Amino acid sequence: MHRPAPLTSAAVCCLAMTVTLGCSSASESEATPAASTTTSVPRYNMTGVPGTVLESEDFGERSTELSATGATLYRFVYESTSGVDGAPTAVSGVAAVPAGTAPAGGWPIVVYGHGTTGVQSDCGPTLYPDLLGYQFAVQDFTALGYVTVLPDYQGLGTGGGTHPYLEPRTSGNNMIDAARAAHTALPDVSTRWAAVGLSQGGQAAWAANELAASYGQGMDLVASVSLSPPTDLTPLVRSGMDGTLTTPQKELLPYLLYGAQQVNPAIDPKSYSGSVAEANSELLLTCQGGDTDGKARAVQAMAPDEFAADSAESERTLLDVIGRYTLPQVKTEAPMFVAYGAKDDIVLPQWTADGVERACALGDSVVAQAQPEQGHDVSDEAAMQFLAAVFAGQTVPSTC
Repeated sequence: MHRPAPLTSAAVCCLAMTVTLGCSSASESEATPAASTTTSVPRYNMTGVPGTVLESEDFGERSTELSATGATLYRFVYESTSGVDGAPTAVSGVAAVPAGTAPAGGWPIVVYGHGTTGVQSDCGPTLYPDLLGYQFAVQDFTALGYVTVLPDYQGLGTGGGTHPYLEPRTSGNNMIDAARAAHTALPDVSTRWAAVGLSQGGQAAWAANELAASYGQGMDLVASVSLSPPTDLTPLVRSGMDGTLTTPQKELLPYLLYGAQQVNPAIDPKSYSGSVAEANSELLLTCQGGDTDGKARAVQAMAPDEFAADSAESERTLLDVIGRYTLPQVKTEAPMFVAYGAKDDIVLPQWTADGVERACALGDSVVAQAQPEQGHDVSDEAAMQFLAAVFAGQTVPSTC
């Protein structure tokens, strides 16, 4: 089997702790991850240059489905920046380079932000041969001629600890630096790129667009695509307070509380957890797909006000942190595509519609699509057409 050549960046470090997958008789989607929360934390020599590749390895032999496309595949660790305190961080990702010869100007880049997979270090998709199901996104975009990068986000995949779940500056930086890493470390790769994502990844793509002007220097963001993005999470917190959460939203709240604690350590998830959530905290924080039956039983046993704050002060503290996540925050320079489902019971459609309205008021160029028959998983057909048009230099009229 063809093995990818090493990444060309001189900054690639061969660290003693190389991440490898153990042999398993399980299917690819059930394979043991390459790292876990019990693995000793790798230490990287930070350079102070976001997008620098710190470590790389062949990923092609791990995934028969992805390697069958003919793409050249790497798993790598790159330098990024925390949106919480500005500290340099190590983030893992997978990059796929299409087969064949790069077009004039180099391969364009798509950085694909994945949806919620969990908050623990072993919830990074790049630790699994099937990328926790996101191999299909990588396949699709690579087949269209894009170098495709799937980042894990800070704290997932590297064993490096804290994942500030849904804190948009961090995930936005991670998206931008994934594009930087692909451009600087791979041959024949353009500076032109797009940020694309679903759910948590949709928020990350939107945030990357907002941060591109201030943080993304040297790269040329042509557009962002946000599918079912959570633009304002304060209604979710308030629903937890008044006992009106939907069932899938109850599964989401423990992740949100954990993430908020990474932003403000004064937040104690126990202050917002009823007896069932507290007794099942480890179960509820496991990766998506892990013991789904057990999670379902725990959620079924929850009281309607399971996630109500224990005091007015606790409520204000949480709302203050979560309120800082709200998008939009600044005007974007690149056009964006936003799609959401009218039957979404996780990110309610009105929340997204309100975010689009605020973006339009800022002067953003937004192509918004409400899909009346869809839930949280929306169709990306129109999004793909939008991307092809903007990469071709065409102007797509805003729906604002």
